Amino acid sequence: MAKIGLDIGSSSLGWFINKNKKGVVTFETGMSKGQSGGYTSPTKDRREARSKRNLIRARKYRKWELLKVMLNDYVPLNEVELSEWCHYQKGRRRKFPESEQFLKWLACDFTYQGGEKYKNPYELRVKALDETLSKHEFGRALYHLVQRRGYKDIGETDQETEKQIQRRGESGFQNALDANRTIAEALVTEFLDKGERARNQYPYREEYKNELELICKSQGFSLATNEKGEYSNDFVKNLWKAIIWQRPLKSQKGNIGKCTLEPSKLRCPISHPAFEIFRALQFINTIKYFDANNEKQNLSSDLRKKLFTDLFLKQDGNFKFQEIKKFLDKHSGSVYKYNYPINPKNNQYETSVAGMPVCKSLVDLFGNDVQNALLEIEKFHIGNAPKMKNGYSIYDIWHIVFDFDEQHLGKFAVEKLGIENVSRKRKGEDTSISPLVELKRK
Repeated sequence: MAKIGLDIGSSSLGWFINKNKKGVVTFETGMSKGQSGGYTSPTKDRREARSKRNLIRARKYRKWELLKVMLNDYVPLNEVELSEWCHYQKGRRRKFPESEQFLKWLACDFTYQGGEKYKNPYELRVKALDETLSKHEFGRALYHLVQRRGYKDIGETDQETEKQIQRRGESGFQNALDANRTIAEALVTEFLDKGERARNQYPYREEYKNELELICKSQGFSLATNEKGEYSNDFVKNLWKAIIWQRPLKSQKGNIGKCTLEPSKLRCPISHPAFEIFRALQFINTIKYFDANNEKQNLSSDLRKKLFTDLFLKQDGNFKFQEIKKFLDKHSGSVYKYNYPINPKNNQYETSVAGMPVCKSLVDLFGNDVQNALLEIEKFHIGNAPKMKNGYSIYDIWHIVFDFDEQHLGKFAVEKLGIENVSRKRKGEDTSISPLVELKRK
């Protein structure tokens, strides 16, 4: 029997047949020449440019949101001027406010009110910690805060982030923060007053939040919070939303492609319980073992069902086929070889198998009733699926998790399903989170 070997490169494809036939097919590479002389992917360049545009757009949106909060009282700007800048109208370009007072306000020159002129907004932010500012001075300090809000640790770090965190200590910024109350005070005292650059010092989001709270408290605003942890003072709450709060990620459900069998309908999302069950059963049905005569045999029906309920339904993430082998050897009473490749270095099955994170989470939350319903999910349609909790079926709960944002999802879990938040330790701190929010993040 002839066998073929392929060597696939970025601009060539080599082939070899075990009957001394071989050849090479060349084609144009999909890479483009980089500035340093090497090759780079065009998608990388597009992605980096898009990331920069997204950062600039997000900063612009935060500025507009803050100006709406401060309009008239804390900034020399009226509603018409702001609307012409931030709202697009067909046939008319956006117009940046160019009134004399607003331009002086941006330059930290408050002489139009009989006030002082400052070198930079950092001086205003430091002054706001101990002295009462005029409303326009206070607004300009907040406008400087909104432009950069620091790095937020979400539990995932890359090489570049680790370098930046390390540089905090090397540049002396961390020591400056330890010796001062806020970011602005540290930068003015240890950098600007010594003629050093204040930018690119990599502050954290929490440090910006701390400075905002200290400034608001010094200016006479209450920082009291209600039972939900939100600021009771509406003005402070709106400032926090404009400066610190990050909008949740947009739903990606619009990117689900069309079904190849029924082009008028969307594919089933990979997070849907029905898809996870289909994927697990599909993989289980491919497993075969070699008997004493070295012939492939199918697993028994009982063993396949047991493998699904006792192993796959308990996997929160991907796992190796070696775990399946151990499970089958234990419950079949014999040690078999299976139809998946073995790594000769350690004699282990290293094929990666997809887990069932959504189904497992639903079982953990709602118990064995959900597990029994999952086993018979193919019998139900959306309308006649059995109710699992307070009149909601598996389909209902999945659609709610899929569609709701995290804020409304946590509220729904408590009010409709009676699921209280749980405590999770993260980076040494205890945080409270809804189990349904955890499920959405999976």
